[in-house]
Amino acid sequence: MSVLAIDTSSRSRVVCVLASVTGELLDAEVIRDQPVSASLPRILGRMLAGTDTAVVVVSGPGTYTGVRAGMASALGIADARHLPLYGLGSLEVVASGDQNAGADDWIISDAGRGALYVARAGGAAHPSRVLVDGFDAGGARVLSSDSTGIAGVVRVDPARALASAVTLALSRPPLDRAGLTALYVD
Repeated sequence: MSVLAIDTSSRSRVVCVLASVTGELLDAEVIRDQPVSASLPRILGRMLAGTDTAVVVVSGPGTYTGVRAGMASALGIADARHLPLYGLGSLEVVASGDQNAGADDWIISDAGRGALYVARAGGAAHPSRVLVDGFDAGGARVLSSDSTGIAGVVRVDPARALASAVTLALSRPPLDRAGLTALYVD
């Protein structure tokens, strides 16, 4: 039993994994610094044969085009294969990638234009957008799978994080396909 998980929310990469329902990483591909329109179809073409249980998609926050491309692809695959579709926030994925993440650790990702998406690990589903210069971790650990320019950040492997997050996604009700919405943070 395998789950296809898609993360196109980052400005610099596309991540697709096949994971077990328990979050074990079965297969992964991370493509950096290439357009989502060129990399996502190639990855999906390779991974579709192993997808038999569900589809998980990262719904943001992230780039407008990236989030929409990932959600459209996930919806198409889930519909065509009659599989349930689940969603996750991009910071929830990062938080899932570190087994030692405490509720007070900061989770951050690149928001572009000198900004970050930030949330405490315990509230990763509800991020805020702040300027890089205005971010103060206050001595807490900071986790990210992006290059952010913040010193001392604990780097999280995006493929392992996405696989680990599958269990969180599957613990929730499937998405209502008629009302899919991407998460954008002001």
